[in-house]
Amino acid sequence: MEDFNEMIKEIHQELDNVRQLKKCTACECFLDVIEGVKGDLEKIDTQDSKAAQEDMKHWLSAGNKERHACYGCEECLPISPYNRFSASLKGDGTSKVPNAETIETNSCGCGGACKPLTPQPKTIRKWPIIEGDYIVGNPEASIAICTLADIDLPNELKEVGLLEYAAIIGTLYTENLGIERVIRNLTANPNIGYLILCGKDSRGHRAGQAILSLKDNGLDLDNRIIGALGPRPVLKNITAGEIEAFRKHITVINEIGTQDTSRLTEVVKAYMDKPKGVAPILPPKVQMPKVVEAVPRSNREWTHDPEGFFLLLLDRDAKSIICEHYVEEGVINEVIKGVSAEDITNTVIKRGLLSRLDHAAYLGRELAKAETALNLGIPYTQDETLI
Repeated sequence: MEDFNEMIKEIHQELDNVRQLKKCTACECFLDVIEGVKGDLEKIDTQDSKAAQEDMKHWLSAGNKERHACYGCEECLPISPYNRFSASLKGDGTSKVPNAETIETNSCGCGGACKPLTPQPKTIRKWPIIEGDYIVGNPEASIAICTLADIDLPNELKEVGLLEYAAIIGTLYTENLGIERVIRNLTANPNIGYLILCGKDSRGHRAGQAILSLKDNGLDLDNRIIGALGPRPVLKNITAGEIEAFRKHITVINEIGTQDTSRLTEVVKAYMDKPKGVAPILPPKVQMPKVVEAVPRSNREWTHDPEGFFLLLLDRDAKSIICEHYVEEGVINEVIKGVSAEDITNTVIKRGLLSRLDHAAYLGRELAKAETALNLGIPYTQDETLI
């Protein structure tokens, strides 16, 4: 038990360190890892385990308020401690695929014993059975739509009326817990026979590619999706029956990259009108750029960056831009001097002096104005239009 406690303390501290990074605090990937580790800790009855679970409960609650898609960082910081913890806990980093006898009764994961899906709709008492980022449409429809990491597309599809023809429309970011939720909800509704994958796939986790690999190849003996390219494509919280039901009864339609609502409406109606197992003939998929109208910020009040703020000045004698960085209390922290907006921006980023994307956009815009004013010899005042 002492070894367990040391292992728990280690994962607790490592994930707490990751949580301090602002890009990770509300990241979908980090929150999924926390949820997975918390689930493993529930099986260990020690004070250290209970303390870690309590902290992780608060981390989840705080992170979910500003939950965002994974940025696809080259090194996914939560994955490494998660893998080590899983390896220490299980001996090989995974749990084996459960036997058919252990399948839950609230899904159609029956290990192949159930009858094929019938065309007659069935009433679902409580569905979806797992919480997630989705919109529920017509539970008796045969089609589910997953827009992957495209957070705008679900509402766009709702606006063009596809909720009438789809049982559920939702997003998916991660190649492990996210896929488990999708499978559980789909296999719990015997009316669903098609899953349309569309929108942009998550860069770091390749969740859409993982679903296609799962459908084609299944899992290996370590519960890893064969052929998946993401960093942690391991499904360890789902039964063999649910996997079998998904692979046997759900046809996956690959429209990954498609954001055109007209095309997706065409796909939905084509499959809706076809008998199960008969693929419709569709015109070739043509990738069109998505056109989005720029909208003003709804809240015009400035949201302070926890890393501080900047004051920009021109030193005309030295022909340079002065970029002063202040911490939130108004105390000057660093002074960066340069002749180009690009050089100063790169320096600010490398030194970790900002944490918000809107702040980065603001600073870039102001530095560009300052550089223009310096080169043209015209006045520059921060936050005011050049004249």
